[in-house]
Amino acid sequence: MKWLYDRYLLTPIIGGYYMALVGFGTYQIFIVPSAINGPAASAYVSLMALPAVAVGLIKWRFDGGISSK
Repeated sequence: MKWLYDRYLLTPIIGGYYMALVGFGTYQIFIVPSAINGPAASAYVSLMALPAVAVGLIKWRFDGGISSK
């Protein structure tokens, strides 16, 4: 984790990428609701975990990193 902590710009890029994935997934699910099947629903549920990961990553960054203390 020190490698990620040392590269400050990478954290917002990862967070932004996660948010873009969630936005794109939400758009795809709601643009054609009749096309929602089991695999699409499972993929969308998996995408819903990404905001929590992004918030955790940003919180970790502002707390100084776990392994850097």
